[in-house]
Amino acid sequence: MIFEYFFARRITWNNPQAVSSLVVKFAILSIALSVAVMEVSLSLVQGFETEIQRKVIGFVSHIQIGKYGFLDNMNAEIKPIEHTPEFSDKIKKMGDVKNVIPYISKWALVESGNSLEILALKGINEEYDWTFFKKSLKSGTLPNLKMPDESLEVLISQKQSKLLNAKVGDKLTILFIEDKSTMKRRPVKVVGIYNTGLEEFDATTLFCDMRMLQNVMKWQPNQVMGYEVNLKSDENMVEAAKKINAEAGYDFEAMSVVQMRPEIFDWLNLQHQNVWVILILMMVVAVINMSSVVLILIIERTRTIGILSALGLTKGRTILIFLWNIFFLILVGIILGNLLGLGILGFQYFTQAIKLDPENYFLDYVPVAWVWAKFFWVNFATVILCTICMILPASAIMWITPMKAIRFQ
Repeated sequence: MIFEYFFARRITWNNPQAVSSLVVKFAILSIALSVAVMEVSLSLVQGFETEIQRKVIGFVSHIQIGKYGFLDNMNAEIKPIEHTPEFSDKIKKMGDVKNVIPYISKWALVESGNSLEILALKGINEEYDWTFFKKSLKSGTLPNLKMPDESLEVLISQKQSKLLNAKVGDKLTILFIEDKSTMKRRPVKVVGIYNTGLEEFDATTLFCDMRMLQNVMKWQPNQVMGYEVNLKSDENMVEAAKKINAEAGYDFEAMSVVQMRPEIFDWLNLQHQNVWVILILMMVVAVINMSSVVLILIIERTRTIGILSALGLTKGRTILIFLWNIFFLILVGIILGNLLGLGILGFQYFTQAIKLDPENYFLDYVPVAWVWAKFFWVNFATVILCTICMILPASAIMWITPMKAIRFQ
């Protein structure tokens, strides 16, 4: 067994000095708190990013395709594109594509009793992927779009339900203003109410049969506004959009959800910068506290250092003893920090005790992500950096002479 390791282990767990014992306990506590704070910060930020990204993609899709300017839904001059199986198949062959779904979006007035709201009608067909909205459905069912004729069933949000004072089974009237003197009406029935927590989207989007919008706009059955492209993974959305732009044709435009909603993703990126600040601060606090411990241990072990030097142990090996000593203390702090940090995350994961305002955070509770790789690197970096940074304070041993140290009381 290495002498330095053996000796450090003995003085670490057999420390009769009251002063150093108290300082060591505070240092271990600081390491534990630093590790716990870093793990909780990484988990929550990743949780926010994952959940919000999942919701936005579920609502908008990974990529949307249409003619240039197709995202300007208020533009009455927007022209339809022809929906063909050949075009869909062409997009599906471009890589990590799960499905390609046509849609039409149009603003209209929605009337219910004395209530009148301007909503964005999203027209879809039976190909639409309802996976996300099945989880967000609060009451009722999803619209049946497999009818042979135009379906008059609609899906509204919980917020729209309150504004329109409408519930499942109620009738609504959709008013399409063609020009100053022409208005078309469509009576529809609310069959379901959803709530995604994305207030900006929930407040405006009503889902209906695409055929109804085609009839109102006098489009052909094969004419649509654009396509929603869902990928098999959330990675490389921007690159996939660029590839589709290059292959789809000069009169088409493909945009990823990151490009369509930059304010949301910029906000998420800003949270990552905040985490880096927290990580650095916590690491600095841990290093400063452990440096204090090293100096106090050296002062209290001055006589021992002198005896070891008199017996022929080099200063370098003596420094190594104290580095092993600090390494053991850091490991204890790491273990306690993991118990505390993972305990807090586990409690929130299973109970969702800490709630949020969905109007500001898009979520109604604090999400937890189990980022085990990042947890490992937090532990590894804390052990390595703190141990290496202790070399400088431990170097104070170089100025201790054996004769003075042995006479030190």
